[in-house]
Amino acid sequence: MYKVYFLFPTNSPLVFKPKYGGGSGLYLYQLSTNLSKRGVDTHVIANLATKNDALVKLHHVDFSGNLILRNMRYLSKLYEVVDNESIVIVFDQAFGGLMPVILKKLKNVKMLFHTINHYPWLDDKKEVNPRLYWPILKTVVKTVDLVVVGNNLLKESIVKRGGISEDKVIIIPPILSLEEPEREAKVDIRSKYKIKDDEKIILFVGRIVPHKGITDILKAAAQLKPKSRKYKFFLVGPRNSSFSLNGKDKPTKFYWEMLDLAKRLGLEDSLIFTGSVSREELHSFYREADLFIFPSYKEGFGLAVLEAMSYGKPIIVYNHPPLNYIITKSTGILVPPGDIEELARAIAYLLDNVDIATKLGLNAYERFRENFTVEAVIDKWIALFESLTGGS
Repeated sequence: MYKVYFLFPTNSPLVFKPKYGGGSGLYLYQLSTNLSKRGVDTHVIANLATKNDALVKLHHVDFSGNLILRNMRYLSKLYEVVDNESIVIVFDQAFGGLMPVILKKLKNVKMLFHTINHYPWLDDKKEVNPRLYWPILKTVVKTVDLVVVGNNLLKESIVKRGGISEDKVIIIPPILSLEEPEREAKVDIRSKYKIKDDEKIILFVGRIVPHKGITDILKAAAQLKPKSRKYKFFLVGPRNSSFSLNGKDKPTKFYWEMLDLAKRLGLEDSLIFTGSVSREELHSFYREADLFIFPSYKEGFGLAVLEAMSYGKPIIVYNHPPLNYIITKSTGILVPPGDIEELARAIAYLLDNVDIATKLGLNAYERFRENFTVEAVIDKWIALFESLTGGS
């Protein structure tokens, strides 16, 4: 069977199975472990806080010190661990400079670049160092055998900004496992957050950062406040740009600005920022939620939307790629980006029309089962490995 190495060279230590947050770390865990369950000899090379795993072989790299020293340690670890005739997956935007390119010249490996992240492909060039970051990143994507992305929006952007041909980029959507043990845990969030039995829960999950549409959520919530409906908005996620390793997060200036805005809009009793929560508590929020909203302006995919779909929740997103690929008119409501009044109307409509909200949620669940489960996606990865190696 195949031997596959995931390269994820982050400066911050990586908990292989994240207890808090999600995003790329959770996706790496679920993809690698489910490939292992299918018989793939799976390895992860990263700055790991976790030392051992029952299914995946973990290889720790020390990323402390200056850039030159840590890159030399990284290359040394790659050369030591990676076998010839194997498959190397440069995972997400943490590509590790030119070290994978050098590895490919030193060893006979097949190499993929895989990302579902909006950064930097969907960001303005001014947000990264164009004299260093982009030339290195372009060299990496031009060197690898194939680029794997989660949707057509990323494909178009990488072809254009990376300067590679369309036939070098393939689309495989991310997976979301329904077998995560934390899904079965029960945290009484109604008691913890003093939510009354007749109050509906409007849920957002993600980092409290500007591009997630946080300001829009607050302004839409303010338009609903004069109504007689009983509800609470919950914004669940770290109060900064990073997921937490231990459940603690440091609020940023933007978070304090949003807290001040919520007070000025009179939302103290109807809108709560939870900060980082455990996976067990997060799943309990999904289970209890009446409605999921995700008015993000930039996403490489939107894994939180998949989680809401897996619970059969009615969903409201902004109508632009890739969110309007995940959510269709039969599975949720698509709102023009930045249209606060329409966002508020959509929320009110689903709160007032339970039958329609329930139907949309059921449709979202069926779309999830057909396209994004382990069963639906892992076969595509196995087929890709077979095409790369000739079935060996």
